[in-house]
Amino acid sequence: MKFRNKFGMKRNGGKMKTIEKENLIWCGRYLDHNGIRYFDYSASGFCFVMKGKRAETVILSDPDSWDEANKGVLGIFVTEGSDTSIAAIPEEPTVRITLTQRENHIVLFDSPVEKTVTVRVMKFSEAAFGYAGFKSLELEGDLLSSPESPATASQLKLEFIGDSITCGYGIEGVWEKDTFTTQQERPDKAYAFLTAKALGAQVQLCSWSGIGLISNYVDPETIMLPDTHWLMQANWPYTDKSLSLRLGIEPEVWDGAGYEPDIVVIHLGTNDISWVRGMEERRLEYTAQLRQLIEAVHRRSPRAKICCCLGIMGEQLNASVEEAVNLFKKDFPNVAAKAVLFTQQLEEDGIAADWHPSAVTHKKAAELLAEALRTL
Repeated sequence: MKFRNKFGMKRNGGKMKTIEKENLIWCGRYLDHNGIRYFDYSASGFCFVMKGKRAETVILSDPDSWDEANKGVLGIFVTEGSDTSIAAIPEEPTVRITLTQRENHIVLFDSPVEKTVTVRVMKFSEAAFGYAGFKSLELEGDLLSSPESPATASQLKLEFIGDSITCGYGIEGVWEKDTFTTQQERPDKAYAFLTAKALGAQVQLCSWSGIGLISNYVDPETIMLPDTHWLMQANWPYTDKSLSLRLGIEPEVWDGAGYEPDIVVIHLGTNDISWVRGMEERRLEYTAQLRQLIEAVHRRSPRAKICCCLGIMGEQLNASVEEAVNLFKKDFPNVAAKAVLFTQQLEEDGIAADWHPSAVTHKKAAELLAEALRTL
């Protein structure tokens, strides 16, 4: 079954041109396998400028592996004109697509008259759930954009390494009313993406809900052992480790040569709090692991400045973040690194699904972080 969105059914007539994936502007990490380009992390995807009447894409997914609450979700943004910058992305998508088929045929743009438009396809759901794989794009019209544009090359580049907060988990849900679904995830409304937008920067996210450095989230009242099966240190170095395992291929190490970040932001510790539980030995282990991750980031991206954040869903490890940064700076005094500590979310600003931060809280965090990065 072919999925057709609100732009209408396929017309007879117009000649369609096939556009190769290398001619699109890509955002975020992507994995190429058997002719398909998988873009799985939050806010990853592609955009292009066209002059014409119609654009259609085919996106692969794995809906049979997930219930209705956890299938892959895309946001499609269509704006008139040729501005591909992050600042030009509207607050709301033109349409939202749930990937309910193994092969999803999606009409991205459809107009009775020729127009110049910018089309952006963004992964709203995170890598932990349904995947998205680009198979093809066809245009009735001409492609006007190029991935090698001077403006793109000169932009500030940010990389975020984080957990559910960075993914935009539950933003469109309400605490004590809604349980999480991928339909509620909005990375474009989360602090990381908003920070990039404020700075006019490119952005890449490596984020996974529930992930930690010494333990993933565990129930403090019922679980007496840490959950260490999927920590960020074992995930971040790879392009998309989870997807590789699903596809039955060996995980490839991420080649950062195509995206050298100017600033790397690490936002990890919220889930570790559930295991540290105020115990000094565990707190020291967290501090040591964060300090090691900072060094690993520096060794992979030696020219990048580094910023570590925490606090939105709990301030218990804020001082440890600062300690880890200071320990790193003692060994690498010439590297620009700092800690930016948030205060815990306020109920008056709204609480999203599963006690996650609301859009208002994310905006406040983004304003603080953007200002800190300007001075970094």
